[in-house]
Amino acid sequence: MHFEILCSAFVATPKRLSVEEPQSVVAERARKNRPVSPHLSIYQPQMSWVLSGMHRNTGVLIGGAAYMYAALFGLAPAFGLDLSSAAMAGSIAALPAVVTIGAKALLSSCLSFHVFGTMRHLWWDTGRSVSNKGVITTGYAALAATALATGYLTFF
Repeated sequence: MHFEILCSAFVATPKRLSVEEPQSVVAERARKNRPVSPHLSIYQPQMSWVLSGMHRNTGVLIGGAAYMYAALFGLAPAFGLDLSSAAMAGSIAALPAVVTIGAKALLSSCLSFHVFGTMRHLWWDTGRSVSNKGVITTGYAALAATALATGYLTFF
């Protein structure tokens, strides 16, 4: 008996909520026209978080494309598809030039930006350019290198 009283002083007992109570809280917030949480639209875009988001998104796009191609390549014999290098080159050559240039530009820009963004992060890991000015400078350098590499990989 004494043990239960002693333990109850240190154990938080949750208040039981009715099923209707959480719905009423949501309805009250809706009546007051309050957002549940802030959204990105309230923040002014800055080089650091915009490039960080782009770095993550390009990584997801490149990784997702690689996984999808690897899965398709592995399952191709089961579906009777020919994904050999010669077949792929022939299929791509049959596409209109606008499509191939657009695809090359998309893939090379994502790959280039991700590579130069990774180099930027590795530069920061050495303790260099971690000030606001350094972050902006390395951001512009990554964007410039991306533009040059994208142009080269797309047209040459």
